[in-house]
Amino acid sequence: MMPTLDKQQQTLVNILSYLPPTHRLPPKVARPIFTLLDHFTGIKKVEVGDIKNIHIATHGDNQKIPLRIYYPASPSAQYSHAMMYFHGGGCVIGSIQSHDRLCRYLAQQTNTVIISVGYRLAPEYKFPTPILDAIESWNWLQSHKNELGLSQCEIGAGGDSAGAYLAVLLGLSSIQKTLPIQTSGTPEFQYLLYPMVDLQGLTASYRSANKDMLLTNKLMDYFRDHYLLSRQQVSLPLVSPLLIDDLSELPKTYLLTVEFDPLKDDGITFANKLKAQSVPVTHQHFDDCLHSFVSTAKVSKRAQKGVEQISQQLKDLCST
Repeated sequence: MMPTLDKQQQTLVNILSYLPPTHRLPPKVARPIFTLLDHFTGIKKVEVGDIKNIHIATHGDNQKIPLRIYYPASPSAQYSHAMMYFHGGGCVIGSIQSHDRLCRYLAQQTNTVIISVGYRLAPEYKFPTPILDAIESWNWLQSHKNELGLSQCEIGAGGDSAGAYLAVLLGLSSIQKTLPIQTSGTPEFQYLLYPMVDLQGLTASYRSANKDMLLTNKLMDYFRDHYLLSRQQVSLPLVSPLLIDDLSELPKTYLLTVEFDPLKDDGITFANKLKAQSVPVTHQHFDDCLHSFVSTAKVSKRAQKGVEQISQQLKDLCST
């Protein structure tokens, strides 16, 4: 039996089809639309104990990276786990604000401190700037654990789509040698929601994703072309980590794939590759959901259930 997309998610896709497709919009126009979509159709906003907004310096220039720290309760409470979270959006759109509700929800539901990163975006800041910002943010967190109340925490990295890609790269110290900075320590777990791990676009799921999805192959091409300096870079390990032979240094992992997603096949292959190299992996697949289904949770009961399921998976990941 062929998988069928949840009807409420399908209805939203049908409605959005009347708008200009994102891949035809300038990034500066697409970004606020992306945030508005999550505001109106995403997870219901929940309150957390405290939120801190911080700006940290970047490597070699005068730019600042915003971080938003979500404490489930008081900052002075005792926490056993924290996660640095990178938003999705192809390294072109997305922000701390577009993923604010998801980060709030994960913090509240799992009693995990979430550190959301506003890394710089392409095309203004092309490859490898988002990676450098991710490393810079991670290193800052490692050196400020005590003052943030996280000295006793197991700290991991996570994200959705392109954010999951950045989280993966934090755990691959072996391929960071070509960069001007490297990670100080590596994540103790990784939490990957429909990850972007190969920008070559060669799979069946990629080729067939030409309509009726929030993320199409044309939108992925748009992200790739804005992010990279040239298409030849797609085969670089820092661009397509699925191509790396040895992934055994990666930590215990939760990886979610969804059926209606150009990235589905790559995500499944990545999960299987980790398992084959003895990385502890929990791979979950939703056969009735879209890429970015989290942003439909207010209008889709299935998406809301999915959000609850991935929240439980973060709890389980942190308890192993």
